[in-house]
Amino acid sequence: MKVRLLLVFCVLFVFSYGLSAYRRPSIYSQLIIATPTPTATLTPSQSDKPKISLTKLTDDLEVAEKNVTRISMILVKVVAALLSILIVYRLIFMIFRRSSQLIVDNFINASDAEEMNNVLPGLSQLARERLVGEMKGVRQRVKEHIINQGPETYHPPDKLPLPQTTPDQRLGELVTSLSEFTPEQMHPAVNILKVIFPPLGTKVTSILQSQGKEYDRLGITFEITNIEGRLSSKLYTVWESVEAVPEQALKDRYRKLLGSAIRWLALELSRREMVAAVPWYHLGRKRDRYQAKIYNFFGALNLASAATQGKLFYELAIEDLQQAIVLYPEWFQPYENLADTYSSFGGNTSGKECLNYQRQAILEYDRALNACEDESVKRRIIIGKAMAGLMTGDVNLIQEAIAEIEKLKNGWDETSELNTRFLYNLAAWYAIAHRINAQVKSALSLARRYLVYALVRDNQRTIWEWAGKDPDLQGICEDYAELKFIMLKKLNEVPELPSLIGKYFTKHTEDILKVMGNGA
Repeated sequence: MKVRLLLVFCVLFVFSYGLSAYRRPSIYSQLIIATPTPTATLTPSQSDKPKISLTKLTDDLEVAEKNVTRISMILVKVVAALLSILIVYRLIFMIFRRSSQLIVDNFINASDAEEMNNVLPGLSQLARERLVGEMKGVRQRVKEHIINQGPETYHPPDKLPLPQTTPDQRLGELVTSLSEFTPEQMHPAVNILKVIFPPLGTKVTSILQSQGKEYDRLGITFEITNIEGRLSSKLYTVWESVEAVPEQALKDRYRKLLGSAIRWLALELSRREMVAAVPWYHLGRKRDRYQAKIYNFFGALNLASAATQGKLFYELAIEDLQQAIVLYPEWFQPYENLADTYSSFGGNTSGKECLNYQRQAILEYDRALNACEDESVKRRIIIGKAMAGLMTGDVNLIQEAIAEIEKLKNGWDETSELNTRFLYNLAAWYAIAHRINAQVKSALSLARRYLVYALVRDNQRTIWEWAGKDPDLQGICEDYAELKFIMLKKLNEVPELPSLIGKYFTKHTEDILKVMGNGA
């Protein structure tokens, strides 16, 4: 390259020198004219001038080349420094802004049914779609009830991780690329970044199972693994209920089972998220109480799921609530929720089994009353116990339940009661008394009245949706959609109605009660 540059400059120099000599007389010609000497002879120094100029030009070119090289090296260093800063910034950003990932693999067919192989991709995608919906619902419940039923210090993340099939490997790939450009002595330090800052999140492996040669019972197994290894793995199988219809196609049975399985998975993933967020400074007894609140909270969620998902969730609720009691035996809430679970579970059975569940509920309500110090909460627990007494079918326990309610209502002003849950539970008690014909005077009328009072007092409308499908309220309202419309219309007309008391409250609620068949 140097030779080529030198040759080009030599050619340009010779060309320009010759051109200038051709266009104008040189100093030598002027000297010849001015001097009478007939012959001009060039001195040695004059003959060496082009050679000296060429040498000087070569030296100048070498100096210029060195300057260009020096500037280029400075620019390269500046670019390298900027690039290093950008890489370090990107590395720090990816480390400290890592988001939790939810990796849900495609289903693995272990059912020995070859016909399921063709539907695995579609079933896997359907599972991810349903999981997103279920987790949104659970997350909303967490936000609504975290103060009352869950740990106060837990703050659910605003961003819900979407299920994906492959993990995000950008941080690992960046570290691998850095190790290729760093000195060999720094490779261990660079590679240790992968160990110190592993990916965050959870991986779920899903497997289709079956029992019997004729696929008598189907199941879906989930293996849940914490990617960074902070939590232990969990393996659980959701089995088809014994009431399932084997005559249906396998793919239809698996799709039906998917509802309960995905509900369980959504609750379990949310639970693990809460457990992982336990503050490090919660030690000993404080940590046990924090975890008890987690178990109690998910026990309540499992109980709420049982109405639509079946017996499995009653059993899950019982397990969670019993664990909450072990961790925090002085707290009344797990006892009450466990009693509610036994009572609701018993309501879906009959005969001796129902009686046993209701008796267990009564015992748990007594334990809750002993642990509770809040009188307003005790009233609610007493109603729950009285409901269990009604559903035992035992005459003596029914009479005890009626006496408890009469004692509770003695001197009580129903039009001034602002406790929504108390009113709702009272409506459910009278609805059950009417359904089993417990000989309670005006049971149907009072059930309707207290239901309307509860819904009107419920500013946040947290119980409105559940009231329409609550099995305890069956038979007291023929058209619940019509009732909601009338109540919403009245609330639009009288926005302050939820806070009114006495005759002002009664005046407007009587208009609503007429829709349900209750007169003034």
